[in-house]
Amino acid sequence: MKKRKLISLILLCTIALTGCWDKIEIDERSFVLSLGVDKAPEEAGSPNKYLLTFVNPDTAKAEEGKVLDFVTYDTVAASYNAGVANLLQRFSKVHSYDHTKVLILGEELLKNADLVKDILDAFGRGHQFNSSMLVYMTTGKAADIFKIRPKMRSLLAYYITGIADNEKLVARIGSSTFLEFTKQLADNNGDAVIPDLSPSADGLTTQYLGIMKDYKHTGHLNEIETVAYKWLNGKAKGGVIEISNNTCSYPFTYFTFKRRINLDKVEKGKIYLTYNLETEGSMEEYTIASSLMDEEKLKEFEKKLENIIEMDCKDLIKKMQEEYAVDLLGVREYLYKYHTKLYKSIEKDFEEFFQRDVVINVKADVKIRRIGKSQ
Repeated sequence: MKKRKLISLILLCTIALTGCWDKIEIDERSFVLSLGVDKAPEEAGSPNKYLLTFVNPDTAKAEEGKVLDFVTYDTVAASYNAGVANLLQRFSKVHSYDHTKVLILGEELLKNADLVKDILDAFGRGHQFNSSMLVYMTTGKAADIFKIRPKMRSLLAYYITGIADNEKLVARIGSSTFLEFTKQLADNNGDAVIPDLSPSADGLTTQYLGIMKDYKHTGHLNEIETVAYKWLNGKAKGGVIEISNNTCSYPFTYFTFKRRINLDKVEKGKIYLTYNLETEGSMEEYTIASSLMDEEKLKEFEKKLENIIEMDCKDLIKKMQEEYAVDLLGVREYLYKYHTKLYKSIEKDFEEFFQRDVVINVKADVKIRRIGKSQ
């Protein structure tokens, strides 16, 4: 009797189990690890708008179970889905985007707001895409980035994500997910920053930020401005600030960086804000036979570091207000969240108000917590 009950229970359990009725074998899939989008070459009468580049691991060159090389395929089309359809006419495998890590946009594409809006909409609506994939721009063609072969043998997508992971140690490294990038565009009416990825002597490097205004690329922040942007937006995690004199450079390595915005006053139609920046870290390089145990010496270095942070940030604020005329400093977000009534009164003319009637002060507070081993 017990055996019959047990058998009946097992049979009932098997009924509840689901089967894989539409499976696709792994060797029938083509995994797209990276995507590149450029503006298509203009040809008379051609409807094509995009040059799409797909990067897949080259499984034919697998070594000891590892795939270290990749192959690229490209097509031109009027839309993303039309491009995929064109590509599948040459492919015997189903495209899979479960492991797509990187999306790279060419500079010429980013100069056309309509093309930018359309292609970002395609990636945003497409259920197959992961919103955590990294987004970069390049000053040349995205397709050219995929010609790079890093000295450290690796699939290019994982090489790029590895560089992005170092952002927690080096503030000038750029990193932005597709979700973060598109959210910034939506929150700022088409204004955003996008990390730049450029070829270097031994691979790729990222140390600049592109400026997007009204969904168009309008300029670049240099290395110093990129770091200041991260300080002012509370995005810096770690990095190095150098104090230089005529002969030597003394680096300060920070591990945390906090930003807090305060509304000081509203006076005569102007809004006065203060960005309070706090950081702490270590100075583990100095001059041999000299000591950093002197408290006055450390305070002197802290003051110099505060001056560097404040000056770099003020220079960027001036550039944002006067040259780019775009708020990428979090002013709109801060006022909307914490002073809604005030924001509503200037919302319609916010861009002009930001240029003319927002006064931003920067106050830095630096603490040197460690000085390395004593000699």
